[in-house]
Amino acid sequence: MPSLEAVCTRLFGRPGWIPKVLLGGGLSFIPGLNLFALGYLFIYGRQLRRSGRVDLPEWSEMNWPELFICGLRLFGLLILYIGLPMLVGWIVSLLLYFLTFGLLGVVAYFPLAICGFFSPMFFLSAFMAYLKHEEFRDAFQIRILAQEVLSGWKPLALPVVAFWGIFLLAIPLYGLSFFIGAWVLIAYSSALRMKNFS
Repeated sequence: MPSLEAVCTRLFGRPGWIPKVLLGGGLSFIPGLNLFALGYLFIYGRQLRRSGRVDLPEWSEMNWPELFICGLRLFGLLILYIGLPMLVGWIVSLLLYFLTFGLLGVVAYFPLAICGFFSPMFFLSAFMAYLKHEEFRDAFQIRILAQEVLSGWKPLALPVVAFWGIFLLAIPLYGLSFFIGAWVLIAYSSALRMKNFS
């Protein structure tokens, strides 16, 4: 099983990644254009699935209409597996806080923390399932995804916590931190599933 450190060393040791990440992170700040950044991450995930290559693709080689369509697909998975669970966790946490008159303090936000911890894992499992045949029905097999997450959450625990930590600490740079964090999570999740990761 590859370590997070080994995957990060491989990712950040490749030449030419900085301008590619800066462009993707820059696009991630702009509503509408952020779909192109998501599409780029989608195509990167597809590349990992098909060839195991960790090098980020060249932006100049991208088909921009395809980037937009792929970005919409990834956005849909993000909303379903991260956005909605986080919204539900936030609402439940607020209700718990108000029903206990604030006596629980930060403990009332435990449902939100649980959703924040597991929702990226569900998203990654759904994304990897989708990439098998690029059919949404593969990404909506909730029972299979839940089994994958429950049996394989431990290797992803540290990367997910690190993602949220960096994202929250770098809120002013949220586009860049999200893009880098998603890149690392997709690469590491792929490395856990594939033998031809190179």
